[in-house]
This record gives sequence, structure tokens and C-alpha cells, in this order.
Amino acid sequence: MKAPQQFEIGSASASVAESINVEANIDGASRFDARDVITIENRELLPHEKCSRMITKTFEQRLHKDGCTWKNIPQNTKDLYFEDFQKYFRWDQKISGIVKILWEKQAAIRYKSFIWAIKNAKQKPAYVFDDIWKAWNDEFNKPEYIAIARQNKLNRQAGEPATHTGGSITHSSHVKRMEQSLGKKPTYYALFIRNHTKRSDGSFVNGKAKAVNDDFIRLREEILYGIGSEISTYCSIASFSGTSPATGHSHELEDKLQLMQEENNLLRDQFKDLQDQHQKIQEQNEKMQEEMRKQMQEEMRKQMQEEMHKQMQEMQRQM
Repeated sequence: MKAPQQFEIGSASASVAESINVEANIDGASRFDARDVITIENRELLPHEKCSRMITKTFEQRLHKDGCTWKNIPQNTKDLYFEDFQKYFRWDQKISGIVKILWEKQAAIRYKSFIWAIKNAKQKPAYVFDDIWKAWNDEFNKPEYIAIARQNKLNRQAGEPATHTGGSITHSSHVKRMEQSLGKKPTYYALFIRNHTKRSDGSFVNGKAKAVNDDFIRLREEILYGIGSEISTYCSIASFSGTSPATGHSHELEDKLQLMQEENNLLRDQFKDLQDQHQKIQEQNEKMQEEMRKQMQEEMRKQMQEEMHKQMQEMQRQM
């Protein structure tokens, strides 16, 4: 029997074997999987543009009658959107959690534009069924929906019109430009400052950007205070070995803070959805209780009328 072939490190055969093993780790797929491979850079799913197109395509294939806004879509439908998204892309299983968070964030943004285009369409798009079209237009024409849309427009026009100074360029493109100008990869905090401060005086574009910056600084100080002894020990060891940990540790810390913030934002949105659902259920219960109360009053009134009518008949017979 022929002995198994031994691969030497650095040989072409070893490279092929390693490539197959790496490919096998991507969402459990073989290297012959035709789906595009997703990577993450600067908290963005890449390829960014194709991800956006495919996310929108999944919306078109699966519409929900309550889907006038992203938060109104049931969670099971959102889960189906994500399953449909996986038909076009695959990724390393180790980043599945982050992919889901970033997908949720990107899907919410894309859905807002998706609904805006349908709402302002002159005629019904071919992929929208008649019952969905009617349900959505009924919702669009409700006084409360119109009032919210008008107020949102006023909020955008007054006070804080600008959300960032980066234009339509993706974060990845900004990072590459900053890396060329700085000679090194910028931190997420440096990228945030660049895209959320005015070039003229360095002030923040709005109050929200300043609040995010203040929260970041506060959280960073709390973490640094909590792990101060660890940093001190690490710096001592690094100093003894002749290396500097500052840059690498700063990147690692800001990566963790950014991920924490995105996870907190997702949890906050999910909690808000649960609150809204609880509020709807509570309102429905109150409405049902009111209807039951009215029904009971009506039944009691009828019973009293019938009883009085019987008594009157009995009195008439006695007379």
C-alpha cells in the first residue's frame, strides 16, 4: 500500500491543503461554494454595495403587511430575511455573531430607503401584492403616520441637519484615505472624529455626535480605571522586552468598545420593540375589557327590561 503523501511546510501541496481547510471553516461550506465571502472591515460588511443590493432583494421577495417600518416587522420575518441573505453570502463561523449585528444595522437603514421609494412611487411596484399595497397605503394615510412623518421632517430641518461630514463615501474608503495620509491605519475613534467634526472649527456636527464622543470617553476611562493594574503590569513587561504596547492596546480597546456599543444599540432596539409590542398588547387588552364591560352592561340592561316587562305583565293579569 502506498504511504500517505507528506506535505512539507511551504510546499505548493501544503498551501492547497491549508486553503481547503480555511475554506471549510467558512459557514461549513466547501471551497466550491459559489456564494460570496463576507469579511468585516471598520464595522462594515464587505463587499458593502453588493450586501446592500442583496438585502434589498430579500425585502422584495418577502413583504409583510405590517412592514411600513422596520420596527413593526415581526422578528420571525426578520429572521427569514437573514436566512435569505445567507443564500447569497457566507462567512467564517467565528464572526457569525458580529455579522448578524452588522446585518441588522444595515438592513434597518436599507429598509427605510426601501419603504420611502415605495411610498413615493407613482404606481404600485410589480413585486408588491395588491393586499400589501392597500394595507401600506392605508397606514401611510393615517393622521398619526402623517403627523410623525411631518414632525420627523421638521426635526431634520431644524437644529441638527448634519449627521456626519463624510458624504456618501463608505467608512472603508475613509479608512484607506486616512491610512494613506497618516501612514498608518487610523483608530475607530479617529475615524469618528474626522467624520463628525466640522473642518472649520473642529466642533461636533450636532449634539448627538458630541454625546457619543462623551459616552465613549467616559466608557474608556471606566475600562482603563478597571484594568489599570493590568495595563501597568503589561507595560512593565513590554518595557523590559523593548516593545511598545500603546498602539496595539489602543486599537484592541477601541475595537471592544465599538463592538460593545453596537451590541448595546441592538439590544436597545430589541428592548424598544418589546416595549412597543407590550404597549400594543396592553392597549388591545384595555380595548377588549372596555368592550366586555359595555357588552355586560347591555346584557344587564336587557335582562332588567325583560324582568320589568314580565312584572308588568304579571300585574296586568292580576288586575
